[in-house]
Amino acid sequence: MVWCPNCVRDCRVDRDHASGYICCSECGRIHYQDVFTDEPTFVKGPGGESRLAGSFVRSIQSDCSESFKRTLENGSRQINDLMIKLDIPDESLGAQAASFYRIAVERSFTKGRRTAHVAAACLYIACRANDKPYLLIDFSIWLSVNVYVLGAVYLQLCKVLNLEEHPFVQKPIDPSLFMHRFTSALMKGDYKNKVWKTALQIVASMKRDWMQTGRKPSGICGAALYISALSHGCSYSKSEIVKIVHICEATLTKRLVEFENTKSGSLTIEEFNQNAEEFEKENHSSTSPDVYLQESGKKEVLCQHKGKEPHFAHGLCSSCYKDFIELSGGLDEGCEPPAFQVAERDRLARASAEKEGSTDQANQDSCNHEKEAVPVSASASAPQNLNKGCDDTFSKDDDIPPVTDETDNLSDIDDVEVNSYLNSKEESHYKKIIWEQMNKEYVKEQAAKEAAAALRDCGEVTDDVLAARKLAAAAAAAVAKSRDQQKLKRAESKNAGPAPTAAEATRQMLMKKGLSSKINYDVLEKLFDESKFKVGFLHQTLLLSSKMSSF
Repeated sequence: MVWCPNCVRDCRVDRDHASGYICCSECGRIHYQDVFTDEPTFVKGPGGESRLAGSFVRSIQSDCSESFKRTLENGSRQINDLMIKLDIPDESLGAQAASFYRIAVERSFTKGRRTAHVAAACLYIACRANDKPYLLIDFSIWLSVNVYVLGAVYLQLCKVLNLEEHPFVQKPIDPSLFMHRFTSALMKGDYKNKVWKTALQIVASMKRDWMQTGRKPSGICGAALYISALSHGCSYSKSEIVKIVHICEATLTKRLVEFENTKSGSLTIEEFNQNAEEFEKENHSSTSPDVYLQESGKKEVLCQHKGKEPHFAHGLCSSCYKDFIELSGGLDEGCEPPAFQVAERDRLARASAEKEGSTDQANQDSCNHEKEAVPVSASASAPQNLNKGCDDTFSKDDDIPPVTDETDNLSDIDDVEVNSYLNSKEESHYKKIIWEQMNKEYVKEQAAKEAAAALRDCGEVTDDVLAARKLAAAAAAAVAKSRDQQKLKRAESKNAGPAPTAAEATRQMLMKKGLSSKINYDVLEKLFDESKFKVGFLHQTLLLSSKMSSF
């Protein structure tokens, strides 16, 4: 239906494909007329010359210049060379990297950058997008370039390709990528793939047990590789693992101790592999029933895909549930976070200490109550029975294990840097001497206060007590006098104006530094005698003026 101005209403139209026009079916008015022809037409110009009518339209292929084609060929050749050097057999990765390189060329990303760097960044993006175990340092080794330079090109290319929100850009470090490189450097042969897979399962278990959080990937990979190699019968020492993953042996030992304290650390290799297979099936299964929602009869999707995706488990769709499992490690697997474990342990220790303290107080109150209830006549004959009863009561409480504050226990610290902060007995003794020497006035004042307090508590006053009081009073007076003198000196130096003469300024400086007793002030006055200074200055001025007049 088309609005016809002749009929003044919407009318049906007829389309004539041969003639190329659209007309009204009722009145025949032509609404649109498209006339196309492949034949060139010529028109007369203002000067009488003939010229071709219309304009030239550039084809798609004409946009690709020879330099553009050569740039793409150079990039493709660099990508193929890197794939051969790094032994990447998948040709689809090369095609995907070539597509990334073409986009980079079209957006002028290659200007001012080496072709090899851009090609390596494109191939690395393709490897990360397809979860291939290749590191950026592998590319930098073959290109003989700093890995930070190549990393800068990679991050800038991700921004050009609008990949900032992609998972491999949001999570640039993945321990599973390091495992293939470390395993290949450590061993060769049939056991390499088995050790690699088991090590990846151990890394996944560490992640579920919160061991990966806040730690460098090299330490996690080293511990997982060492455990996996030993479980498959490959006898490698810690020093060999340390050379491969580039960490110190103390760090490797600490990661092994941390893994030993988890639930997975107490399992055999068969039990560990079985648990890993069960978790993988649960993670990748197509159906995962939500028991709570099935019992309640509700299967409502509560995630961001509400109304778009079907319910999968725990109020989530399939994709959101998979992300939840990968991030949190599931609902039943893994341990609590380490911070939660420490807080829970401290809470239980405080509760146990409070309970023990309340029990001791109740026993003490009961003993005091029994003592008060005994008559005066019987109190002299039965003190032993009461004490025996109290001793029996407290002997039963002695079986309760003492509560230890694990936060102050530093016996399990094996870090060399932390141990350097702990002083030995000799160092503590020397530090005590230095502190007492620097704060001797404060120590004397505190000793005087303690002596005065002890004297107040004494009932009888002897000669020794009087002497101690006099000594304490004299010490306090001496300390107060020295403080007053220091305050007075500071006030005088602060309020004093500038010295009138140079000699007076020198005198004040010497007195301030305590050197006044070693100075001969008569000689000092002669040094700054102004009359001699003026005579000498006048003599030099006259001599200079006579020389100038001779010229």
